[in-house]
Amino acid sequence: MLKRGLWSKFYKLFKDIIFPLYCLDCGVEGSIVCAECVKKISADGVFCCPVCHMVNKDGSCCEICQPATKLEQHVALMPYREQGLIGKITHILKYQFVIDVLKILEPIIKKFSESHSSFFCNVEVVVPVPLHRRRFAERGFNQAELIAGALARSLGLPLISALQRQKQTEQQAKLTKAEREANIRSAFSVADSADVLGKEVIVVDDVYTTGSTIQECAAALKSAGAKRVVGFTVARG
Repeated sequence: MLKRGLWSKFYKLFKDIIFPLYCLDCGVEGSIVCAECVKKISADGVFCCPVCHMVNKDGSCCEICQPATKLEQHVALMPYREQGLIGKITHILKYQFVIDVLKILEPIIKKFSESHSSFFCNVEVVVPVPLHRRRFAERGFNQAELIAGALARSLGLPLISALQRQKQTEQQAKLTKAEREANIRSAFSVADSADVLGKEVIVVDDVYTTGSTIQECAAALKSAGAKRVVGFTVARG
């Protein structure tokens, strides 16, 4: 019988031969994103008002926008560009779940959370945006939960699947802003309000575009008694 170390090496060799990986950015063979291209990923943070998208220092909601949101703050690691490296990374994570992508994102998330500790200092619970059970069955994973898990580990906080998606919705990427808002309206609820009651919650997704999805999640969390809700995504469009 092969020892574990030898088996791991054999499996990696087998995988590399049968399913060779090519860098999503430069195309060099060997890994999903090569070491040189990983160095080019800049996660300085995107801090904007969750509603009007006005750039500010901490991602807080503008005073004039406050009546239109339940999400007090939002931060993303980097801007979203569909044909850029981060666009390719989030796409392959969302639709194919290549575990190597998560291995690339996790240290970036950890470094960001440490260098922007003031944004996370009051957060008590990490909650992922949920998939509907049918879509979860189709994919076999929830990319938001994977990202949320990485953030929770970085912050040393509990990851709680407090939200549930109570209706199956169309994919947001195919819709206009108005259609997105209508599509996602009242789509979420909190299974057990005790999970979030009186707590500051950070809700996590892969990409923030119009913000409709996280806004609806924030509304459900606040209705269940969450003290404050902030948002975190890998990218922001």
